[in-house]
Amino acid sequence: MRPKITAPHNIARTLYYNEDKVKLGNAVCLRSANFLKTRPTPEDKLHALQKRMSLNERVSTCLHITLNFDPSDVMGDETMKQIADRYMKEIGFERQPYLVYRHHDAGHPHCHIVTTHVLPNGDPIELYNIGRNQSEQARQKIEEEFGLMTSERKKQLLLEKKYQLSLEGKYQTQAERITYGENSTTTAIAQVLQHVTNNFKCSSLEEFNTVLRLYNLEAYRGKENSKLYQNRGLLYRVLDENGRYIGVPLKASIFDCKPTLQNLEQRFRKNQSLKQEHRIYVEGNVGWAMDGDPSTFEEFREKLRRDQISIIIKRDKEGHCTNVTYINFFDKCVFNGDELEPYCNKLAIQKILDREASLTPEQIQELTQKQTHRHRLRPSF
Repeated sequence: MRPKITAPHNIARTLYYNEDKVKLGNAVCLRSANFLKTRPTPEDKLHALQKRMSLNERVSTCLHITLNFDPSDVMGDETMKQIADRYMKEIGFERQPYLVYRHHDAGHPHCHIVTTHVLPNGDPIELYNIGRNQSEQARQKIEEEFGLMTSERKKQLLLEKKYQLSLEGKYQTQAERITYGENSTTTAIAQVLQHVTNNFKCSSLEEFNTVLRLYNLEAYRGKENSKLYQNRGLLYRVLDENGRYIGVPLKASIFDCKPTLQNLEQRFRKNQSLKQEHRIYVEGNVGWAMDGDPSTFEEFREKLRRDQISIIIKRDKEGHCTNVTYINFFDKCVFNGDELEPYCNKLAIQKILDREASLTPEQIQELTQKQTHRHRLRPSF
């Protein structure tokens, strides 16, 4: 479980962010704790929270808490409600008015909690280090009590899977990136092609090239009006560190693994179905990384990197995202963003880029420092 605590200044915007999700059918309100009415309307909820906050004019923030669970944690609404109540009790908010919303717009189970840290007598609840202390202690207790996936358990499962694959002869080390001029170009290309074709589940030439470019290699069909393209030929050419072509391209047919266009297309059709079993892992972790609306693309990329997922995007001259590809390095499969849920596609990525574009360099630097600090404090799954 990954708790995330933020302190927004606008209680109305925070509340209606969740209520709008409910109206769209992407969320459900599981709990209205410590409100006078059993079934308060959105207006009742806002009035009660604003009234409590008005008892202390010096407090200008509310609390927006997100409890994120591992994609493998399957739970019903009642269990999630119990976990939310237990969490609020552990951090000292069990008597506060709070709302629990379960969202269904991501690939992993998660809920949002809206509350205030103003007590009935007007005193504020101390929030200093609440994430490091009370929240972290609550996380550990809840994971043990409800049998949730822990960071230690997830790492152990990854190691066990690697060990099992090694016993089956399916786990191989990464191929090395090609550096033109260091060794035999033909041998270097052959090693990369052998590794990528045997291990990565790609379902298109574009996805195949996304992986190859990580090794400074590219499969090239030629221009559409060229004989190479019309004859369905394929060349492999080395790239330098800036992505520019270097050296002499080599025909696909000279390599032992026969990575010709015809053979690759047969693999692509087969991989289209083979990689589907790993789709939920990618969608779940992308949804997890999307939760909380990351302010910068690097923040989003770093969250995915911790789950062994790499994101590759293409931009046009104006800087708009035109394509997004996800590489799941553990399961060795590749997905175009348009194959996955809408929160994974290029439009979702563009929203992150737009948010980042609205920030000043100083704000980006401050957010980067905060993100680095959080990673030191929180365990990585």
